[in-house]
Amino acid sequence: MSKKRVTSHDVAKLAGVSRSVVSAVLNDTPGIGVSAQTREAVLHAIAELNYHVDAQARSMKTGRSMTLAAFGDTGHPLFMRLLEGMQRECETAGYHILLCSPGERRPGEARSALLDLYHQRKIDGIVTLDNTSYRSADWAAKVHEAGVPYVSVEGYAETEGVHSVLADYRGSVLTALDYLCRDEAECQAGPVYAEVHRGADGRRINWSEKNRRNAYKEWCSGHGYQPQIRRMDELEGAQGWISWLTELQAEAGDALPPVLVNWSSTIPDLYRAARHLSLSIGDTLKVMAADNTIQGDRLSVPRLSCVEIPYVRMGEEAVRCILKQLEQGAAGEPGKLWLPAVLRPGESA
Repeated sequence: MSKKRVTSHDVAKLAGVSRSVVSAVLNDTPGIGVSAQTREAVLHAIAELNYHVDAQARSMKTGRSMTLAAFGDTGHPLFMRLLEGMQRECETAGYHILLCSPGERRPGEARSALLDLYHQRKIDGIVTLDNTSYRSADWAAKVHEAGVPYVSVEGYAETEGVHSVLADYRGSVLTALDYLCRDEAECQAGPVYAEVHRGADGRRINWSEKNRRNAYKEWCSGHGYQPQIRRMDELEGAQGWISWLTELQAEAGDALPPVLVNWSSTIPDLYRAARHLSLSIGDTLKVMAADNTIQGDRLSVPRLSCVEIPYVRMGEEAVRCILKQLEQGAAGEPGKLWLPAVLRPGESA
């Protein structure tokens, strides 16, 4: 026979107070004064009876599920870091996270399921980790029509009317180059920008890569250097760093220019190529990455110098934005929150 569930009525009876006082203690309800002695009596009764709040009953009363949906590719390391930040902020606010992934479903189908969850009152808001070129007008319209609190992390950078938490890619490259070329004597010819692309089909670069490239040109112009952008196409998961470095050596002679690479995920292959050519990373070849996708600063030897996109903080800020929307409703225009990258000094530069 199942044990009878303890209710707030039982707590109130044992503490000798009304249920409204119990509710005020549990929820810190403003406008209801509760003395320290009464609060202690209620808390003692809760502990003695092992009382737990009925989440379903609270949801029916408040209209909130106390759950946020986090949507993204669970196989991507950046999504895991975003979740870390979301979890921190959700714990502080008493919220839970419902993990959602597109899986094998058709494009748009998984996102539509999120709206169904909102209409069923199973979630109170949605955070999606999008690629930097994501700007679906159809999805934005559906979110607006549903009235669901929503934040895109990395998406809708150039689209108004959608809440976004974004990384300052321009600033990240400026920070990286200032660090990479802090010793002007070792940067006489100016830094080379190695722009790695996945595939050789010549597709238009996305928003983040465009910002990185323009920031590199801007920095070179401001420091009197001629920009040297060297594109490399990743073929079948590998890059031709040996031939790339050999050409760089032939052009530069003994003093190789420092190299800024857009993707840290390409660094292991670059390190192997440098070793093959007897180049010492951090000495004869100074290298820095404009991101830290694989946390290369901790996994590489020599330790990689890089700038890190703050995905943990982006997760925290996304939750704060959702909670603000819940409190304010439709008040205020959707905005963009830009977060600076974090410099991670290492031994490679």
